[in-house]
Amino acid sequence: LAEIFIFYSSILGSQRMKRVHQSQNVVIFIIIMVFVIGCVGAPTQEMSDARQAIKAARDVQADYYMPALWTKVEQNLAQAEQKLEAGEFKEARLFATLTKDQAVNAHNMAVAIGDAQRVWQALTIMALKAPKMRSLLEKAHLSAHQGQVEKAVDFANQAYIQGQTVLNQAYLEQAKILINKVNNHKASLHPNDMAILNLAETAYQRQEGQKAYQLIKPLLTKLLKE
Repeated sequence: LAEIFIFYSSILGSQRMKRVHQSQNVVIFIIIMVFVIGCVGAPTQEMSDARQAIKAARDVQADYYMPALWTKVEQNLAQAEQKLEAGEFKEARLFATLTKDQAVNAHNMAVAIGDAQRVWQALTIMALKAPKMRSLLEKAHLSAHQGQVEKAVDFANQAYIQGQTVLNQAYLEQAKILINKVNNHKASLHPNDMAILNLAETAYQRQEGQKAYQLIKPLLTKLLKE
């Protein structure tokens, strides 16, 4: 009896081991199928990402700054849509990803140029000369039109820094004049006015020209009206 029990136990154990191995194989098969389906399935998310990236880039006028490269962006999106309709999901995914990457680069470039352009406009309004910045900004625009994104971003960032330096210096000079004028009326300042004057002087000492100017100008205007 003991021998028979051992014999049947060994058979049952062997069957359980087979079922365990079979279960493991099924799990592995399911995981592989999920991965394969994910790879060959419709690239819905990639297409959505590409379209959103294009919209974001258009919002900052990337199509205006870099018309040549923007044409390629639109062509790649069209290719992605055609491949998607044809059921060629792998190719559609590749074109969609390429479109998104190009649109993101275009967006970043347009933001950099836009920031530099706004500083240039501020300098123009204040009748300030900044020939170095102008040269850098022109190079940024030229690089953008040629589709050289990295160069365009680099030139735009340099132009922005150069312009901000000139702008800040002008604000510092104006702030100094206004601070001196306010100090001439220091005896008539109220506690709140004194606090603003102190903040303006601190900003000036820290070389924060625009902040110092924006603090002191309203204060001087108020004093002159009294």
